Amino acid sequence: MLKTHALRAIIFDLDGTLVDSAEDIRAAVNSLFAEIGLRPITAVEIRAMIGDGVPKLIERALAAAHAMPMDNLDLVRRFLEIYQPNPARFTRPYPGVVETLTELKRRGVQLALVTNKPVIATKKILGALSMSGFFPVVVGGDSVPFRKPHPAPILEAVKRLGVQVDRCMMVGDNFHDVEAAHAAGMRCTAVTYGYHHRSPTEFGAEHLVDRFDQLLGLVQTILPHNETINNAVPTGAASSTSSKQESYP
Repeated sequence: MLKTHALRAIIFDLDGTLVDSAEDIRAAVNSLFAEIGLRPITAVEIRAMIGDGVPKLIERALAAAHAMPMDNLDLVRRFLEIYQPNPARFTRPYPGVVETLTELKRRGVQLALVTNKPVIATKKILGALSMSGFFPVVVGGDSVPFRKPHPAPILEAVKRLGVQVDRCMMVGDNFHDVEAAHAAGMRCTAVTYGYHHRSPTEFGAEHLVDRFDQLLGLVQTILPHNETINNAVPTGAASSTSSKQESYP
């Protein structure tokens, strides 16, 4: 039987965790590529390109299209001009996301968002999907000098939330979410859907969930403000939600 965590805050990734944004991203990439005479990127290809910020997205798309070397910084700028005005035409929350966030908020869990996507596009997506109210703290890929897997964006979110790192949990769909969380001193749960560059079983997350609503089973109580944790957070192999798991005090 699943044992539960006692948490005060949860920090979420966006693309591939909360929302499926692949088609909006692909549409913008393909509009850019049409301008410079490159072939379109397929729906399958784009999913392997998302998650590490726009520069890496453009780099991967150019490689897939076998493009000649060109000014990637100029292409990043042009991509953002195409994408940012309306980044949620096709983007939708994954099943159970809104209902689960609503319940977490009802329980008093503090929520934050940390993504490698630029913060302007991020806030536009949250607004378009009526999700802004869940996240008083939003840290984008251009909010601090470093992106995940560097821990700086997560630590910035923790600072803004005013909570202790060891009472937070990161939730994401990619290995860089886990690496960033662990580097910050925080446990991480990985979703098995989303945009993976490797198998989620290889991420090293404390837990894996197949459905977003399974996160509710990991949340037990909100701790008093001055309570601290004494037990170290384990960093071993992940456990499935269908297996017996260790509990955190």
